[in-house]
Amino acid sequence: MHSLKISKITIPYDSQLLLQWKRRNPAVVPAFLLGRKGAGISNGYGFGEWHAEQYFRSHGYHVFTDEFNFLSQKSMFDPYNRMIATLIDQERIAAFKQEVARLIEGNVSIENPDLFVYNLDSIFFVEVKKGRDHLRESQLRFMYLAKEYLGIESVLVYLSDKILEVEVEEIEEQFSMTELQEA
Repeated sequence: MHSLKISKITIPYDSQLLLQWKRRNPAVVPAFLLGRKGAGISNGYGFGEWHAEQYFRSHGYHVFTDEFNFLSQKSMFDPYNRMIATLIDQERIAAFKQEVARLIEGNVSIENPDLFVYNLDSIFFVEVKKGRDHLRESQLRFMYLAKEYLGIESVLVYLSDKILEVEVEEIEEQFSMTELQEA
């Protein structure tokens, strides 16, 4: 078993805002998301990522949301992958990609996070959750590899309609680097 300490930021949201999102209110949902279809739309798909993005932007960060795939060699997100790569030492990227490839060849799943957040002083990955959703081992593996090989921390953002103020805490998660423990 591996262990990973990460920051968990709990951000409040108004449940009425989520309801408007689910109803596809164009005053709430960004235009580029209105056209998306799929089973998750009625469940609020994209709301958490959008809300977290707004939070970080309001604190002076730049955010890539669903615009990168740091695990692939070639993808439609290549321009964003290259922009991220300018912020990281090339040797670290090579070591990260080599380890990812080794694990994937061994049938170990690794999952890209939801956001890449940066400014002049810091960079980090973000996974966003709300409700009963929790971090999957494949997501924890990415966070672990990003820290070990890229030197980049990851943050868990949890959205809650039960709080009024942002809460920050350090948590520790246990996970396996094999698929045997994957739920």
